[in-house]
Amino acid sequence: MARSIGMAADATVFRAVITMQNRDGETTTTYEGPYGSIGAARGRVSFWVNYLADRDPVTCQPTGTSRVSGYVERGTVAWQRVEESGQ
Repeated sequence: MARSIGMAADATVFRAVITMQNRDGETTTTYEGPYGSIGAARGRVSFWVNYLADRDPVTCQPTGTSRVSGYVERGTVAWQRVEESGQ
């Protein structure tokens, strides 16, 4: 997914680190970003926590737990020119 993050070469970027526990107990970690603001990355963590929230089997209401956890990482981007061959 393309992102428009026009910013200075040494600007700080953020990414969401999402850890999901599958129904078989296996965990998977994915990364989303980069984002130009910490709020955008936090929003992605919140989305997944809420989207995969555990639900009461009778009422289908969230129980307050989730199969997802996550956090935000901060970094900087080091841009390098790509050769014309695409390598």
